[in-house]
Amino acid sequence: MKTNVLELIKKGKKYLYDVKAELNKIVWPERDKATKTTYVVLVFIVLVTIFLGLVDIGFSKIISFII
Repeated sequence: MKTNVLELIKKGKKYLYDVKAELNKIVWPERDKATKTTYVVLVFIVLVTIFLGLVDIGFSKIISFII
């Protein structure tokens, strides 16, 4: 039982060490690039929302016409 706990602690330490090593490999974008990309994503979300809203209204009108 005691060895299982020690092995679990060792595995936990190794996992955290590996996570730290992987986080150090990340190349983070510069602030202006991240800001520009965020704006692109937000504009895309607004456009898709408008498109889906119009499609929903269109289908609602078609369905109400059929019924």
